[in-house]
Amino acid sequence: MTKRYNPLQVGDPWPFESARGIVGTPCDPVWYALITRPQKERETRHKLQNAGCVVRYPTIDKTRHIRGKKHVHTVPIIPRIIYAKFKYTPQWDVMKDRKVVVGVFSVGDLPLEISEDKVNAIMGLPSAVEQERQAAHEAAEKERLLRLNFKVGDRAMLTEGPFAGFFVDVTKVELGKVFYHFVSSDFPMKGEDTSGILRRVAE
Repeated sequence: MTKRYNPLQVGDPWPFESARGIVGTPCDPVWYALITRPQKERETRHKLQNAGCVVRYPTIDKTRHIRGKKHVHTVPIIPRIIYAKFKYTPQWDVMKDRKVVVGVFSVGDLPLEISEDKVNAIMGLPSAVEQERQAAHEAAEKERLLRLNFKVGDRAMLTEGPFAGFFVDVTKVELGKVFYHFVSSDFPMKGEDTSGILRRVAE
């Protein structure tokens, strides 16, 4: 019987090693800073992702002109250093034997666990607290705009969805939502909008 292989995609490492043995039993998600072989950051990311890991490392685009043509290459900002969140117990000896990684940042013999907020900071992303604060601010701003744009008794029109083009009357504006009922007696229904699909109709 002829063995079939799945077609490779651009960027897939070759040869593609199995994830079997790289990780063990499920564990609480933990981030580690790993050291890869030179210029093997992308290949290592694929292998670890295949083992169920989340992998990140900061990159930068570099532009080169070769024979008059512009070529853009994405390269790591910090060569050979990647950050991986393991959902399964990492088997460091197996990974080193298979040359998946060269090493892991450690304190003595104990691999150093890194918080997700520190990884986000390295990637230029907001921390969990900052994300919550930003979401709360966006929700408050959305509610403020809704209150400014609509008031009880306003006539509006639905601009999206199966009832696009139908007219409604605003009955309540509360907690970032606009409540309404259909004007037409053929549609004695009520609804609410949280995504901004209502447009005020000039009287």
